[in-house]
Amino acid sequence: MAKKLYLIGDAHLGAQTPAQEELKTNRLISFLKWVEQENADLIICGDLFDFWFEYRYVIPRHHFRILAQLSQIVTSGVRIHYLAGNHDFWFGTFMQEEVGMHFHADDLKLEHENLSLFIQHGDGLVKNDRLYRILKKVFRSKVNIFLYRLLHPDLGVPLALFFSHLSRNAGNNKANYTDVEYRQFAYQKITEGYDVVVLGHTHWAALERYQSGWYVNPGNWMEFFTYAAVDQNVPRLFQWDGIAGVPFHPTLPPGNLRQT
Repeated sequence: MAKKLYLIGDAHLGAQTPAQEELKTNRLISFLKWVEQENADLIICGDLFDFWFEYRYVIPRHHFRILAQLSQIVTSGVRIHYLAGNHDFWFGTFMQEEVGMHFHADDLKLEHENLSLFIQHGDGLVKNDRLYRILKKVFRSKVNIFLYRLLHPDLGVPLALFFSHLSRNAGNNKANYTDVEYRQFAYQKITEGYDVVVLGHTHWAALERYQSGWYVNPGNWMEFFTYAAVDQNVPRLFQWDGIAGVPFHPTLPPGNLRQT
């Protein structure tokens, strides 16, 4: 029997009000339990957390319930791949050694059943993101990570969350120009031979057939609670209502024209 593959991303845990965080967390835990029940594989396409930073002996306490559930389903046999996003790329060894997930700093090339998948969070793909691509290298510098660890966690974590909120709000104020370029990137990867190209980051769920392949964006877990599932070599989009998944039919971002 073919094994199912689930993909989620952009939950930005820790970014919203306490009530919204409680809703996100409860729905995510119920979803993770469903993945365990299905004995499926799971790919987290980045930005599960609005900020993640590991000190040598300290991790953010607010995500304990999610981390415990992730560890539980890994122990049960679920294989989890975690791709770094632009809000949670400062990973150390905790996720791999303590939780048991497979961490990927950039993209992931995966063979699943009869499909060849290319998966990436998607930050920095837009042509106008030149400055961000430079900053990304600066932020990921081992020297800068070492220097940031000199800050006490009670100062370092709130400070990073503050700048993370500023970054996300600035992105929300931009015109919705990214979807076209993301589709073009996916089309190119499909012509290179990939069957499924998965990108996150935009928060817009997408599912499009192109030539012999598929472009997929699992959307976000902040507002719509959408995810993608690959079953019997076909990707589909769903929305999790807290108990089960219902088919989700994406719409294009306002002001965006689809390029086909």
